[in-house]
Amino acid sequence: MTNNNNFILSGRYELLEPLGQGQCGKVFLARQLSLELKRAIKLIPKTEALSPFAISEATILTAVQHSGIPTIYDFEEDESFYYLVEEYIQGDTLEEFLLHQQSISQNLFFKFCEQLCGIFACLHSLCPSPVLYRDLKPEHIIVCGLQLKLIDFSAASFIASSGNGFNDFGNAEFSAPELVSGGPADLTCDIYSIGKIMEFMTSFLDAAASRNIQPVIQKATQSDPGLRYQTVLELSAALKKANDNKGGTHLRQIVAVIGSHPGCGCTHIAVSLTCALNHLGMDSVYREMNPTGHLCRAMKQLSGVRERKGCYSYRCFKGYPRYDEGIEIPEPDAEIIIEDYGCHYDSRRLVTADRILYVCGGAPWHRGNARPEDFLFRRLGKRMNFIVNLCDRNSAIYYARKFSVQVYPYPFDTSIFCTDKKKLDFVHWLSFEKKKNRLFKHSGRRQNIR
Repeated sequence: MTNNNNFILSGRYELLEPLGQGQCGKVFLARQLSLELKRAIKLIPKTEALSPFAISEATILTAVQHSGIPTIYDFEEDESFYYLVEEYIQGDTLEEFLLHQQSISQNLFFKFCEQLCGIFACLHSLCPSPVLYRDLKPEHIIVCGLQLKLIDFSAASFIASSGNGFNDFGNAEFSAPELVSGGPADLTCDIYSIGKIMEFMTSFLDAAASRNIQPVIQKATQSDPGLRYQTVLELSAALKKANDNKGGTHLRQIVAVIGSHPGCGCTHIAVSLTCALNHLGMDSVYREMNPTGHLCRAMKQLSGVRERKGCYSYRCFKGYPRYDEGIEIPEPDAEIIIEDYGCHYDSRRLVTADRILYVCGGAPWHRGNARPEDFLFRRLGKRMNFIVNLCDRNSAIYYARKFSVQVYPYPFDTSIFCTDKKKLDFVHWLSFEKKKNRLFKHSGRRQNIR
């Protein structure tokens, strides 16, 4: 049956072609013969395990009417299948849409967030029992023009009759931890998932906009359900406030320094860069974001170090070590903040950086460590600069060819707190004042070096 495009269902629907695989069964494009209209029909096998989910999905879609939720037109069955006849939705998944765009505006981000909140406000306010969706992910959000549509309600259920069901349908990446672990599920599980979708979208925003929305995302995705927004209306209000504040000046610039492996030189380069920027009159401060404790140990080896309100100063250097939780320090008040993550970084923090310095080791035996996650290249590639530490010509050419990017061969440096011409050249390169004697292009062609 499923291989015959001319199969006629109930004398009313002609199956045309498969559209995809849903959680419970295959989805086909069909034509409603009497109206000559296209429909989507989900074929759900009548197995003992899937039958309750098919009936639940049909019941939910019948009860809900919202522009962001597919309309259900019919529900049929025969000896082997249930047939759920729905509105045919044309568009890209949210992930496909974002990858095609490469980046989105703040206005579009907030527009999408507002639409998601509207869809879930409708589900959560349904009487007599709210609906818990439980399986939000980019593949289940379709962008039609600029209208979001939520599809595949296989895992959704009315709160009054909700079991967990996560092992059957859930996705760990965008789901609340209590849902993954099999704990009690409530409406804040969906709020957590909305927060994860927002976090996913922030990587397509500019850094300043990402920083603006981070407090909302952090509250929505708290591991403790009691610390999240308790209703979608609360989340929506927080988004509106963030949207109203988006017109700030955002003068502060954040540079994240990350490395391919421990000991590749992230801290050395981050500290030297901070000193060089301050030497040039650009107010800069270093912030230790990794757990190594290198900064405190370095400060103890020096004489003339000053400490004020948790910030160490030495010559042209200013920096904050990483403090234990519970120790409050003021937010650095500087034009440029150099954040040293080493190998301890995650996507949530990197999307808030205006520039990312990816440090690789120059030795041949370290080349295999340089494997930036797909996330970095696909979504943050325009913000990344590649630095190869203590390398020779061959290593620089190797990395330039491997990643098809420009790389900077960072020189041997014994005076981390001193600024010299080589470090000023590095600063100029980061400002895109390209110095021929310091730059290798992705073609692998060697430049003249003095």
